[in-house]
Amino acid sequence: MDIMIRRAHGLVERFKSRSELMRIDPHPPGLLTGGPWDQLNQAIWDKCLNSYGLFMVGSTMSGFGLESSDIDMCLLTKPSTNDPRLDSLHHLNSIRHLLMKGGLTAEPELILAKVPILKFKDKETGFEIDLNCNNSVGIRNTHLLHCYAKLDWRVRPLVIMVKLWAQANHINDAKNMTVSSYSWALMVIHYLQCGVTPPNHSMDVQEEIASIRHFKSDNGMCLGELLVGFLHYYSVFNYNQYAISVRAGCRLPIDECRYLKAPKNDPHQWKYLCIEEPFDFTNTARSVFDVDVFKHIRNVITSSCQEL
Repeated sequence: MDIMIRRAHGLVERFKSRSELMRIDPHPPGLLTGGPWDQLNQAIWDKCLNSYGLFMVGSTMSGFGLESSDIDMCLLTKPSTNDPRLDSLHHLNSIRHLLMKGGLTAEPELILAKVPILKFKDKETGFEIDLNCNNSVGIRNTHLLHCYAKLDWRVRPLVIMVKLWAQANHINDAKNMTVSSYSWALMVIHYLQCGVTPPNHSMDVQEEIASIRHFKSDNGMCLGELLVGFLHYYSVFNYNQYAISVRAGCRLPIDECRYLKAPKNDPHQWKYLCIEEPFDFTNTARSVFDVDVFKHIRNVITSSCQEL
């Protein structure tokens, strides 16, 4: 296990250090010259080099991974139909058959969720891998969480401790109608934005974010204070009225999120626990759709807060 962890860490570090070197210029000089070959040049370029992209995403790259974390990957492809989900299922099912044919993994499982996932375990390393297709928002929010982790050294251990606590209390599994690790991370970041005294000052991330190297928080609370504060904040949070928004850095009225016009937003997904996805404005906690499960999650938060 120690060897596997060191190998995984080494792979991640090499990936991050060399990813820019592997990036392909989408508009290489000399591709289009204004001459008679431009149309064919562009067609060859599009067909050969812009059809696929494979990205490591999730906690492996954001810095919030645990020893038990799987590897999340996103395959980007050009659409072949007008149904993105159908495209995704087609590609993942083809990969599933190829993995089995090549003997690279045993019994890969295609999960037919709203965002389909191909789950498999690499035979050589034992790494568990979750592969999705064209869920590009995962690439963006991985970079977002990575930036938050680099802003302040306290962010990473706080998110990891919350994930461990949630796992120990069996409330960290979207498949079982509880809260995903990504949603817990957003809840921690929102708490650091809105639930601490003094609050952290805001930063404009519309431009180049190299300024994160010089960021210094206004808040000096220690890790223990922050953990207890996190539990207290969500034990008294008004879930009936507000949604959690990292994008806005505040609590938003649920109806403002529910009826926001966005391609993937569905008013019916905003039920008991409402956490806005910063990029596509959906509810990342839509898995919590059972009122009894939601009450149990709240009770775990409250009892943990009282115990600490």
